[in-house]
Amino acid sequence: MRLFTEPLYRLLSSLSPWLRDHHPVIDLRNKLRHWEIVRRTSDLVPGPVYKQSIEGRKFKVVFISPIYNSFPLLALSLIEQTYENWELLFVHDGSAKDLDDNSKAIISSDERISFIETAERANDWGHTPRQIAFEEIRKRGMGDFLVVTNSDNYHVPGYIEKMLEHFDDSTHAVYCDMVHEYYSWRNFETRLEYSFIDCGCVMARSKTALEAGWNDNSYEGDWKYVADLINVCGTKAIRKVKATLFVHS
Repeated sequence: MRLFTEPLYRLLSSLSPWLRDHHPVIDLRNKLRHWEIVRRTSDLVPGPVYKQSIEGRKFKVVFISPIYNSFPLLALSLIEQTYENWELLFVHDGSAKDLDDNSKAIISSDERISFIETAERANDWGHTPRQIAFEEIRKRGMGDFLVVTNSDNYHVPGYIEKMLEHFDDSTHAVYCDMVHEYYSWRNFETRLEYSFIDCGCVMARSKTALEAGWNDNSYEGDWKYVADLINVCGTKAIRKVKATLFVHS
């Protein structure tokens, strides 16, 4: 495949911007780049239990995120995923009338992205919007797996596939390493301890995540969610992905 994808990608990238960066050329460039990511990336675990389901895109992965008048980097990172069966629910903290037009255009560009506003601003680290998102997930019955993250975070293009590879019938959640601005953008090896993990590193079965819920509106709310996941399923049902698949901004 490389003999086909790389030369064609270089050829398309050499075109003038007015042609290169618009549909359908940009769609083809992105598809070629995704094929290359998949080709170059071997399974992180030998013989993933759900390999056929992953390849057939049978699982739906739902991302929920608060947002407040910020550029939706998260949306761009999900649009770039090699695994296409996902949904994103943004919950804006209060009125979104001041959200800039570019951000609105990105959010409305993909039908997999939903956007709702809260009646008033809570200003509590995004926790109230997350609680609202959890209730929406319950009502809509959305997805097989759930990721709680933030609008300015970045999930690398292979994030969904590589996280799903680590699930088997006894696994309720998986988590990965990350790059974190708090640590000078260095690689950060996560572990299941307070201040050593971010919720965006974690993918959980939707049933487990909803059972855990989002119960804390304090600064430590992110960790409390992870702690509640542990209380629901135990540490033996949570697996570590030995790869850096998440950037915390």
